[in-house]
Amino acid sequence: IKETQRGLRAVPASASMRWPWIVLACLAAGNLYLAFYLYRAFSGPRPAPPPADEQAGLIAFAGSAAVTLPMSLLIAGCGPPMPRKTQNLRTYVCKVWGFCMVLAIMQVLMQVQLFHWKFQEDGRINLPGATA
Repeated sequence: IKETQRGLRAVPASASMRWPWIVLACLAAGNLYLAFYLYRAFSGPRPAPPPADEQAGLIAFAGSAAVTLPMSLLIAGCGPPMPRKTQNLRTYVCKVWGFCMVLAIMQVLMQVQLFHWKFQEDGRINLPGATA
């Protein structure tokens, strides 16, 4: 158990671990890169526009990653918010880890779909830097 700066309440060390948030930030940064890569491919010269679901998915994925990246960096740098005085510490740790895991799973699933679209795009057109 880690003491707080004010000494009012002890917070478990598992709630203040920073490595999961750094991993989450890396996932979100990778998703932003892939979204930008696909945006370049979609806006470049091509025979037909991409399907509407890919366009909407790209916007949603980029928006989600753009929110997750600064939030996870902020939590990694400053730590999660302190639990309420009346809140059970196990419940608090469960909520913090659960929130981190939900975001991480969401980012991984988004990354899988973005890679799928990337490989589809690489097969349709020659992108700059892509080997033929």
